[in-house]
Amino acid sequence: MLGAEKRLVMIVDDDPVTRRLLSSWLEEEGYRALSLADGRDCLEALSRQPDVICLDIMMEPVDGLEVLREIRRRGHRVPVIMITAKDTAEGAVEAMKAGAYDYIVKPIERLRFKTIIQKAVEMSALTAQLDRLHSELAAADQIVGKSEALQEVLWHIRRVAETNVNILIQGESGTGKELVARAIHRLSPYRHGPFVDINCGAIPENLQESEFFGHEKGAFTGAVQSRAGKLELADGGTVFLDEVSEMSPATQVKLLRFLQDRSFQRVGGNRRIKVNLRVISATNRRLDEAVAAGLFREDLYYRLVVYPITVPPLRERAEDVPLLVAHFFIKFEKDTGKAIRRISPEALEALVRHSWPGNVRELENAVVRAMIAADGDVIELFHLPPTLWGGAEGPIAAAPAPPEVQTLSELERRGLACALQQAGGSVAAAARRLGIGRATCYRKVKAYGLEGLTGRRRGGGRSEED
Repeated sequence: MLGAEKRLVMIVDDDPVTRRLLSSWLEEEGYRALSLADGRDCLEALSRQPDVICLDIMMEPVDGLEVLREIRRRGHRVPVIMITAKDTAEGAVEAMKAGAYDYIVKPIERLRFKTIIQKAVEMSALTAQLDRLHSELAAADQIVGKSEALQEVLWHIRRVAETNVNILIQGESGTGKELVARAIHRLSPYRHGPFVDINCGAIPENLQESEFFGHEKGAFTGAVQSRAGKLELADGGTVFLDEVSEMSPATQVKLLRFLQDRSFQRVGGNRRIKVNLRVISATNRRLDEAVAAGLFREDLYYRLVVYPITVPPLRERAEDVPLLVAHFFIKFEKDTGKAIRRISPEALEALVRHSWPGNVRELENAVVRAMIAADGDVIELFHLPPTLWGGAEGPIAAAPAPPEVQTLSELERRGLACALQQAGGSVAAAARRLGIGRATCYRKVKAYGLEGLTGRRRGGGRSEED
């Protein structure tokens, strides 16, 4: 649980017994409790910036739902937990429409109260974090994270940026090696020059030499005009050799010569061209193993690997996942048309728990899919790819792109129906099986038209929800 000692929880209820009971429970858990008897007092106390508000629905002279609506009208996004004496789907839906985070039924069970407060506090902290990042982060190439493993990478970046030694960035695919290279470029004496990247693995072997060094008109069939190569274009800046292990043997020889004095000749040319630039390489393979296997020149290896930096995989820095999620919310707001700033604790836990074999790139893909699937401003568990919550097996990218949202919604509806059937129609029990809040479950039951699966009829005709 996030540190509770500084968290303020407001209890708003006209029943003094309830206020005293809940306040004592909160204080025993390490929270600060503010007890209020009137909804108007609650509105006046919003300036104290509570982390969570527990708000009774049945109050005089202003009922809790009207207080909730006013809180939302004023732009406050604090999680509000409604307290009610009636456990009905209609009441839950009405509260959720008004902007409630969840609700709890009297008589209040202490364990249930403790759990819902904990999750609401986590949501509040994450929302504050997202708001802070929204003002601090650019939506482009940022290295996001606060983990010890990533801080070590940032330390190396700062240490080597002002030098002019050759750098090799190592790490699994999708870890953000190009972001590290761009960060070094931005902090280096070459920051006012261009950043030119060359993907060695994407260039056919017979075209690599021309791509690197350029060519003169008539140098080979199809060379109808002279063209500058990437090294020439990077003069005054940085050249980034991505997937350097895929470079052809012939290009390796010519690059080695270039690194000796930063000069070269275009293909078919006689004039030597000298440039001033920085060289940064990257690979997702063990380059020393490629040398041992005879696939990469040893002398070139030692030229490139003057200062190695290893970018850790995402599974080794899981504490960075929440910050990355927040960053992607901002980065893809325009592309998705969704201004999402919140994610449920269950969904965030699933993201943190996943091993991410595709690293940051895979996480980015999952977040974008969830943003598209979300029907509001909150990402919930079932908005995530099915592989993250026990759905169909297979890689995240395997689902066909056009019907993504439709497919996820259908999976969610089926999963909810199955949970209700297994729980004998109890919404509360189904919510526990699915790992979501009861209010969230009620809302989804109504959204998918599954009310007929809820409740068991008693003799008097009353529906038993729990």
